[in-house]
Amino acid sequence: MKNKITIILAIFAVYNTALFAQDGDWADEKKDWADKESSSSSKFFAGINVGALIVNSNTAVIYTGTNDITPYGINYLLSVPTYKTTFDAYFQYDYSVSEFPQNPAYKTALDIGLHAGMNFGEGNAIFIDINSSKLNYENTFTVAIDQPSNQTIDSTYEQIPIFGKEKRFNLNLGTQLSLFHAEKSNFYWSFFGNFNSIKLNRNYIVIDNKEYEIIHSNAQLTTKEPGGIGYGAGSGLGFKYKLTNNITADFTYNLYYIKTKMNDAIQGFGINHGITFRLIWN
Repeated sequence: MKNKITIILAIFAVYNTALFAQDGDWADEKKDWADKESSSSSKFFAGINVGALIVNSNTAVIYTGTNDITPYGINYLLSVPTYKTTFDAYFQYDYSVSEFPQNPAYKTALDIGLHAGMNFGEGNAIFIDINSSKLNYENTFTVAIDQPSNQTIDSTYEQIPIFGKEKRFNLNLGTQLSLFHAEKSNFYWSFFGNFNSIKLNRNYIVIDNKEYEIIHSNAQLTTKEPGGIGYGAGSGLGFKYKLTNNITADFTYNLYYIKTKMNDAIQGFGINHGITFRLIWN
């Protein structure tokens, strides 16, 4: 009887040992699968871009309102009969444009968009950026006013504000290569190709708190509506810091060397600068 009990206990012990071993193997396989799944899902990332875009002045000349840019510029507006009565009442004396806007340039613009890509290796990635910005041009031109009561030879001068508004779209496709990579941080170098499009939105002057549009395209003009497609490349430096397992903060500076085109006469290559903060989910 004792021998039978001993044999039964031995068989039971062997069975339980085998069962626990199988459970352990299954748990290990489940952990390996989870690790692989986590690793696979973390390869892809997406986020938002918010930053500042500092662009060159290659195409800003289109907003100056000179006769060689458009026949419907500043001089045309001052001579339109519908407006002339208002301008005569405002200036009171004979007037004429003595100086057009000088040193045309854009103001720094807000640049926002989307960021996505895939990680590979230690801190390396390929990425795509799709950004949109609204550029503003602000300047003045000078009107000479001939006042009979003015005893000096020179006329009286008044500066009149002139404005421009423009939309820009940038698509960057490139790679990020890690220069220093730690558990939560990554300092990297990036380089990318660029495709861009620009479009003139508005161009106008303001006299006596009223806006008057400068026309660049209509049925009488053979020129197309100002705007065009450009291309180029860029490079930059960035720093990523992992806030949580799934959220990363990214601060980067980019230098662009790109061609922008407003029309056939106003286009060219130039350097732009971008400073961007990204919030990335992976």
